Amino acid sequence: MREPRTKCPMQLLLSVIYRLFPLIIVVKFLVGSAYESHSSHLTWFGGNSAAYNESAIYQHVTSAKDQAEMILIPEGPFKYGVSKIELNKILKSLKAPIAGMYDTEFPSQSKSLKSFYIDRYEVTNEQYALFLKETDHRAPRYWSYPQLNSKRQPVVGVGWADAEAYARWAGKRLPSEEEWEKAARGTDGRTWPWGNNPDDTRYNGKKEANYAPVNVGTFPTGNSPYGVSDMSGNVWEMTAGNWSSRGKGMRWEGKAMRGGSFLNSNAEVRVTVRWAASNEDRGANWLGFRCVKD
Repeated sequence: MREPRTKCPMQLLLSVIYRLFPLIIVVKFLVGSAYESHSSHLTWFGGNSAAYNESAIYQHVTSAKDQAEMILIPEGPFKYGVSKIELNKILKSLKAPIAGMYDTEFPSQSKSLKSFYIDRYEVTNEQYALFLKETDHRAPRYWSYPQLNSKRQPVVGVGWADAEAYARWAGKRLPSEEEWEKAARGTDGRTWPWGNNPDDTRYNGKKEANYAPVNVGTFPTGNSPYGVSDMSGNVWEMTAGNWSSRGKGMRWEGKAMRGGSFLNSNAEVRVTVRWAASNEDRGANWLGFRCVKD
């Protein structure tokens, strides 16, 4: 009697694949259909965020008024601020001098926010031009400067009243400091949008020597865990928060801004750094904004 032939491992594998092939086709069809039905609302962000394990498919929408792409920041807790011990350790590792504004950073704590949408990019000159055309609002301070008026550069030379007027026109608002920080760092308490290692090739800062804002989204490897761009460097960003500092018998108060600019280095573009502008009415060539909506 002939002994039954034993299949080799490769034959067994091919046999299993052959039997499962119809099921694979069905699953692929169902998943593909589900994705296509939501393709106008979903996109993949995560590949640009180094060493982060919360990469996922995040919902995004296009704002009808200014055509801005907005990303959903999900509801939930996150780490806010930085402890003095951690701050001193970071500054020491960077060999950065102590600056008075570092004393105004919020202490490390846990906060929770409801979900909200945030502009993926800083408001651009192109978007601001639409606002001016429809409202006859005053032009920005540097509107005629060739080095600052590229369509995709962030609008600068605007103050808080201008930014708030734009936000109202677009059906949005300026972000709170908590909203800005969560969008910039995610939930794990990282120091910069891309992680905990300083890297001045990931943002438009002092070392890049551009001496001006660059087109939004130029540094995708510096994106936040949610895919939000330019949260470090390029231009400081206005928020709805208030800032104050005391020192040498003086008190300085103003509206809070976040993120640092093309003039700053690793220490100043950390996600917990806060500061205020000296001219809240007309801004500066290093000050811009982005909007949020509920």
